[in-house]
Amino acid sequence: MLQAWITIDGRAHFLPPELDTEAIMKAITDQLRAGGGFVELVRTPERVWNVLVSPGMSLSIEVTQEEDPVPGTVADSQQAPPAQTYLDDLDVF
Repeated sequence: MLQAWITIDGRAHFLPPELDTEAIMKAITDQLRAGGGFVELVRTPERVWNVLVSPGMSLSIEVTQEEDPVPGTVADSQQAPPAQTYLDDLDVF
């Protein structure tokens, strides 16, 4: 199963697996090209999560292949973000 995390200004946030990360990246890119604004990341019956993006902010999306959880273990939504990624802190996008 693919697992996505979005890191905004150094804080990692879990993205539900059913989200289309390519569509989110396109929406963020389009909004940044327009000078900035809000991008809707998650919409469920319980909540809506919008993020204000602007040029110069630190934002990355990481998608990794995860093993399916074993019944009786910690659920995906409770797992911590990866401790280390292939990205260096000094990488610029």
